[in-house]
Amino acid sequence: MLSHSRQLAPAGLLAIAVAFGLARYGYGLFLPEFREAFALSTEALGFIAAGAYASYLAALLVTGAIVARVGPRLPVVIGGLSAAVGMAMIGFAANTAMLVVGVLLAATSPGWSWAPFSDAVARMIRLDSQSRTLSIITTGTTFGILIAGPAALVAGATWRGAWIAFAIVALAVTIWNALLLPDGPHNRADEDGSAALPELRWQWFVGQRSIRLFAVAISFGFTGTVYWTYAVDLVAQAGGFAPSAGPLLWTAVGVAGIVGVATGDVISRLGLRLSLITALTALAVAIAAIGAAPMSWAALGISAVLFGSSFMMLSALLVTWTSKVFPDQPGTGFSATQVFLAVGTITGPALMGVVAGQIGMETAFIVTALLALLTIVVRPRE
Repeated sequence: MLSHSRQLAPAGLLAIAVAFGLARYGYGLFLPEFREAFALSTEALGFIAAGAYASYLAALLVTGAIVARVGPRLPVVIGGLSAAVGMAMIGFAANTAMLVVGVLLAATSPGWSWAPFSDAVARMIRLDSQSRTLSIITTGTTFGILIAGPAALVAGATWRGAWIAFAIVALAVTIWNALLLPDGPHNRADEDGSAALPELRWQWFVGQRSIRLFAVAISFGFTGTVYWTYAVDLVAQAGGFAPSAGPLLWTAVGVAGIVGVATGDVISRLGLRLSLITALTALAVAIAAIGAAPMSWAALGISAVLFGSSFMMLSALLVTWTSKVFPDQPGTGFSATQVFLAVGTITGPALMGVVAGQIGMETAFIVTALLALLTIVVRPRE
């Protein structure tokens, strides 16, 4: 039987797979089905997505305030249960109101779950393996997508059953993490727990190093969420493809995202700065490709490969970058990073949903790609 420390990577990976790949990004994958079943407009779908990210932000704020004091177990368990109940509500939704509540509740899951694993890794994994373990856990998103994509492809009109199955998976993963993760306060500088926890004042969070980190987080949240929310719907609305095109795109994104597992090794070879520049460039090209040619299989393939790999790398890069900026309390620090990430994720789908209604979704994707490329100017100093 694996020791607790060796179980952390797979258990954390599955928790993130549920929180992001299913509970959060599954909404974008099933957007065409929601549009048809509940007669929703593009603007309405965009505002629901924005609301989901607002609920994610609310969970983040609570997690950031409590994780250093209660340890990683409680917030991760709350996140897993939120995913399970929310996705079950989506599966059983009889009307738009129930759908929205389910989406909002499920969307809180990553806000509860992601940051605490920084503390869990600091506690349970030796220092020379922490970056690799964080990369593996963060890449759980791609494995969730690898579940969601084929599930949507097989489910078709029976999409409700897929969401109920997702909820069952979430419950099982939550139980595993509840049995594995530590609880109680932890301070890296003082293993006996006597050192004072950081006061949650703005002076602790804001500095020359963190401002660049937070700026990149906002942009990444904005640009990445536009893709997650609208890419499948853009392909469906463009026409010329079978209904399977969206789930296939999602699955390809998931397969490509597996490279995120190696982010820790990439950083050790290229450094944080060059790794970030490479990932942001790939993200920009991925978004531009689908916006420029949503009816081209070649463009969709290029977009899926580049988006999946760059998105997972950037997610892992943010975790690693945060642990360097806030080494004493990485969980609390990463909660702060996620708050800025959430600002981008809230504004992205709402703003681009409105913009797309005026200039078209294809052009909105090109604008989003330009923003991703411009983010390179605020890269970390190394």
